[in-house]
Amino acid sequence: MFMTRVFKSLVVARSSPTASSLIFTQPILHRSNCNLNLLLQSTASTATTAQQRRSYRLAAAAKDSAASTGEKKKRKTSPSPGSRPKSKHAKGRRPPPINKIVTKTAPQNRSGGLSLKQTVLPEPSVVFSNNHILLVNKPAGYHSQPNESIEQTPSKKCLLSKLKARELGGGSANNFLLPMHRLDQPCTGIILLAKNSKAGTRTGNAFQKHVVQKDYFCVVEGNIDEMMQRSECVHKENGATMYKLTGVLMPGKNIGGNRKTNGGKSVVFKPMNDIKDVGDKRVCYLEWEHLLTVSGSRRGGSHLVRVVTGTGAKHQVRAMLSQLAKSPVCGDLRYGASGPLRDQSVALHARSLFLPTVELGDTAMKTLRFVAPIPKTWTQFFSLKEAKIPKINYEAK
Repeated sequence: MFMTRVFKSLVVARSSPTASSLIFTQPILHRSNCNLNLLLQSTASTATTAQQRRSYRLAAAAKDSAASTGEKKKRKTSPSPGSRPKSKHAKGRRPPPINKIVTKTAPQNRSGGLSLKQTVLPEPSVVFSNNHILLVNKPAGYHSQPNESIEQTPSKKCLLSKLKARELGGGSANNFLLPMHRLDQPCTGIILLAKNSKAGTRTGNAFQKHVVQKDYFCVVEGNIDEMMQRSECVHKENGATMYKLTGVLMPGKNIGGNRKTNGGKSVVFKPMNDIKDVGDKRVCYLEWEHLLTVSGSRRGGSHLVRVVTGTGAKHQVRAMLSQLAKSPVCGDLRYGASGPLRDQSVALHARSLFLPTVELGDTAMKTLRFVAPIPKTWTQFFSLKEAKIPKINYEAK
């Protein structure tokens, strides 16, 4: 019975945190002091050991918690590999002074002048305008039609946007304009735009039937005698002598192994005699005549030629003169010119346009041939003026 009471007292003692809080039952106090001292020493040592273990566990847990918190802070402050560093001028910091900001000037091209991308484009001049059509002389650098990749804001290089801003179109808001044909960006010359749907339909039908007459002025480099040998001589009814180039447009061909050249696609023409089986390939032709030699000699220099086309393939005049006649247009680096012009233009000018079958209002289109003057830059580049150009007899085609 005595041992049972002692065991119960020990259980109560071990459940207490310290030895000083031990509570012993009354039966233990009636025993000898020796037994009591032994019990006190045993229970006190056991309680002290348990307390130390608990303290060790709490200290270890606190240490682990501090280590994990420090690791999280380190991850937040240190950038991960490949992440973008914060800007030097973050929010709340003052930007650098204006006088310390470096400004860059526009680079120059190989010929020493500024390119069309960096210069202010001149205003297109109006050749003819009425209630139905508008004809303008396009300077080099303008897109004759809006680009497919044009943004919401009108492009400064878009001819259509420029003319609409000047309210040269038709309709109640003077902004209806429909381009009826295209002209390459680095080239100059006459462009026809319709001011209403009626004019657009009638002139569009004339273009589809190939009854619209157009001619071009080109300054080419090369040998005129060699150009004549590569062409077929054609005598006109008005006494003029023209030379004809006939070529086959090769689908999918490229120049120099790169279909895209200078930001666009180039085309390839092959002489008609070199193609055994034309098949469904497109056959194109043009006629040209020599007007004058601008510089050098006939066998090596720059020459002004007049070109008339019967088909309207892309880059037809430029590609056929270079690939078939071996005389590229001056400044046309895409098709083999020896060097660029100072304004990065191509010396191809759409000279005139004639609509013999189109009837619009009271205007007699059969009696009007619209002519665009040559660009003023040709005076600087080739010393060429309107007064030097021979008179063209447009009586017979």
